[in-house]
Amino acid sequence: MNGPIEAIAHELGFEGNSFLEGLVVSIFIAGAFIGSLGVSSFVDKFGSRRTFQLDTIPLILGALLSAQAHNLNEMLWGRFLVGLGIGTNTVLVPLYISEVSPTKYRGSLGSLCQIGTCLGIIASLALGIPSESDPHWWRIMLYIACVPGFILIFGMQFAVESPRWLYKVGRVNETKRVIETIWGESEVEKSIEEIKTVINDDVKNQKTSWLELLVEPNKKVAFIGGSLFILQQFAGINGVLYFSSLTFQDVGITSSSLASLLVGLTNFAGALFALTLMDNQGRRRLLIGSYLGMAVSMFLIVYAITVPLDEGSSHILSILGTLMYIFTFALGAGPVTGIIIPELSSNQSRSKIMGFSFSIHWICNFLVGLYFLELVEKFGVGPVYGAFGGVSLMSAVFATYFIVETKGRSLEEIEISMNANLAAKDE
Repeated sequence: MNGPIEAIAHELGFEGNSFLEGLVVSIFIAGAFIGSLGVSSFVDKFGSRRTFQLDTIPLILGALLSAQAHNLNEMLWGRFLVGLGIGTNTVLVPLYISEVSPTKYRGSLGSLCQIGTCLGIIASLALGIPSESDPHWWRIMLYIACVPGFILIFGMQFAVESPRWLYKVGRVNETKRVIETIWGESEVEKSIEEIKTVINDDVKNQKTSWLELLVEPNKKVAFIGGSLFILQQFAGINGVLYFSSLTFQDVGITSSSLASLLVGLTNFAGALFALTLMDNQGRRRLLIGSYLGMAVSMFLIVYAITVPLDEGSSHILSILGTLMYIFTFALGAGPVTGIIIPELSSNQSRSKIMGFSFSIHWICNFLVGLYFLELVEKFGVGPVYGAFGGVSLMSAVFATYFIVETKGRSLEEIEISMNANLAAKDE
């Protein structure tokens, strides 16, 4: 919405009202918050595959309503529905990938979520370029936004269901067929035994309410999940992305589309590196290294701003720090956060812990977007970026003490190690 928002405001009659323009851009966060909390009940009842297809309803209807909007209220409702779908997908995609991926490649396949996000952003930016010269392009652009929903409905017809969910609802033979298809025939018996161990324990401890997140080991994982997203957002990624176009303007890159493209390509490059390293170096090491790199990048920008340097050197260091920050974020803090939370979660509570964690993400996302510019105006860029660097350092310390390595271990092995009762039975 960043590209066409001015054309939308002009046509729908709220041009010049910065509050309403901001509301159109950000109301999807309210929908995303509700979607992330509500997805667990759908996944538990219908499975991930059908939930993906149901999720396309608000995505498609929201895009259509926005594209055909003739007043502000219609646009707001359309954006809210899109947010509802986005909130559901942010939980559902990493959850589904974690449950269907072979253990050996689960981290790399989980990184595809970050890569898909990067490609989606780049495609969105490209679609928004004509809006700079065509004031009515935004309607065509929002009609095009319906297409991914239709692709998802069709594509999920050919996707497998999570074997964990199939076993949980008693479809054992289908579970075996799916495991043989996606993990190999040699994995069937071993995987069924592991899944049976944790599912049978879940049946004995029938707790399906949100209150189960207050009980160990779910409480610890929910704390880790919520904390990781708080730290991720307050380490400043959205603030840096927002301010990056101004940073590029200082060195003569006046086109916001070109600046955004450079940022998107840097993000994409980092995600590609994460894809190759996730199952090699492990989640914990990548997360710690990522936040340390983000801290160094922020302090480099603060140095460029506060220390007396010639203008050219200051601008170059600012650009370097910004690109380093985005690259190192995409290397760990971005993908690992979404991958490790479902890995640490129990089979019974995975969807709820993911929903809780991502609802925290959307709240923090909203707060950073709301107060970032106000803080910059009050304290200046240097202190705000310095604070982002400080939070990045805190995040590296948090990862050091609270994150356990999950690479090379099945979800059931991880759950058994996290649950004292299951670990005792296993011994």
